Amino acid sequence: MRKLLRLLPLCLTLTGLAVTTTACKDSDKIPGTEIPDTEENRDILRVLERYRKAFVRRDAAGVLATAHPTYFDEGGTDDPSDDIEYEQLGPILRERMAQIDSVRFTIDYLEINVNKDRAVVKVWIDASFRLKSLVDAESGESRVEGRHNRKQDHAMFELLQDEGSWRITRGL
Repeated sequence: MRKLLRLLPLCLTLTGLAVTTTACKDSDKIPGTEIPDTEENRDILRVLERYRKAFVRRDAAGVLATAHPTYFDEGGTDDPSDDIEYEQLGPILRERMAQIDSVRFTIDYLEINVNKDRAVVKVWIDASFRLKSLVDAESGESRVEGRHNRKQDHAMFELLQDEGSWRITRGL
């Protein structure tokens, strides 16, 4: 029994160190994520949050401001007709934002991989949109019927660091 009592302070010290190490480990993550808390990761997430907030405000210019001039997205298909280049992005965003009647849009940031001036961010998107009908100005006929859309899916953003700031090159 005496041997056990002599070991008690050592056991308590080791337990305290384990708890402290675990607590410090959690503080090395950006709150609400499992992403390491570095200035570079925070800069990347700030850009994506600016994008998300601009989208919620239906601010096409704000969304476009987060995109890099080399932006290119093939829309996830082999069909070149749905590819979007930066030059097309502004008009597409303005049209789509005008169609949004209401929006709820959250992003859970899962992982960031940085390689020099490029970053890939894996996310979980949970969004719902109520879209207005789009009416053709000349004919007065509905071009696109209004509807409610919900998106819950994994997605990926690619970013490029250019002149000290990160901008999105794919994934909007």
